[in-house]
Amino acid sequence: KDPVNLPCGHSFCDGCLDGWRSRYKVEEEMRRRCPICRARIPPSKEMVALLLTLQKDKLKLEVSNNTSSERYHRTCGLLKEAEERVGADWDGVTILEDNDDKPPVVMPYYIARAIREGDAKSVLKWINANRREDRANATSGVDTASMPVLYIAAACGQLALMSHLLQLGANVDGRASSGITATSYTFGDSEGLPSRNGSEKARLLLSWGASFFPEEGRSREGVVSSARRYGQRVLADLLESELGGRRCEIVNLLARPE
Repeated sequence: KDPVNLPCGHSFCDGCLDGWRSRYKVEEEMRRRCPICRARIPPSKEMVALLLTLQKDKLKLEVSNNTSSERYHRTCGLLKEAEERVGADWDGVTILEDNDDKPPVVMPYYIARAIREGDAKSVLKWINANRREDRANATSGVDTASMPVLYIAAACGQLALMSHLLQLGANVDGRASSGITATSYTFGDSEGLPSRNGSEKARLLLSWGASFFPEEGRSREGVVSSARRYGQRVLADLLESELGGRRCEIVNLLARPE
C-alpha cells in the first residue's frame, strides 16, 4: 500500500516505513536508515516543506525585530525539532519521493474557512465542481503547512464533513507538511487517547482503515491499554483490529467514485 522507493533500491509501504521510524526517538540515527541495508533514508517532502516553512517564519520574525515574543521562541523550538528530524547530514537536495508525483490541488482560502465553520455544503459543492481534479485530497498552501481537507475537518471537529470526504475518496492517511495525519492529531492527549470530543472521530477514521501513527514515546499497545483502562472498549478493539475495524478488506477500490 502506497509504496515508497528508497534511493538504495529497497521499497516499503508508506505505513510500514513510518512504523519503522516510530520505533526510535528523533535523535536516534537508526530511524533514518533503511530497515534492510541501513543506507540513509532521505527526508520526505513533507519534512522538508515544514523545515523551509519554519525557517521562513523565523526569518520574518527576526526581520521585524520580534525575537523576544513567545511566537519566536515557539518557532525556534519547532525549527530545532524539524532540523533533528531531517538530520544534520542531509545534503540539502535529496528528498524521499513517493510514486505519486502529481502535486495536490491547493484549496482556495474561502474553502479552508468553510471547513473551519462547518459549511459542508460549500465544501462539497467546490469538490464536485471539477471531478477531473482530486479535490477531496486538496491541501492548504505551503505557508499553512499543506494541511489536507480531511485533516482540517478533523482538527475542527467536523465529523459529518469528514464522513462525506472519506466517501468522496479522501486519503484517510493524508499528512500535513509536519507529517501529522488526521488520526495522529485526534489521538492527542497525554495518554495518547482522543480528546474529550474526539472518540467519534477516532472511530470513524479507524473504521475507514486509518493507519495509526503514534507520537514520539507512544506505542499502539500503550494507547490500547489506556483505552481499555478508561472504558473505551470499542476504540481499543478497533486499534487492535488488523483491518482497522472493517469486516472485510476492500481491494482495487478506485480513488474517486465514478
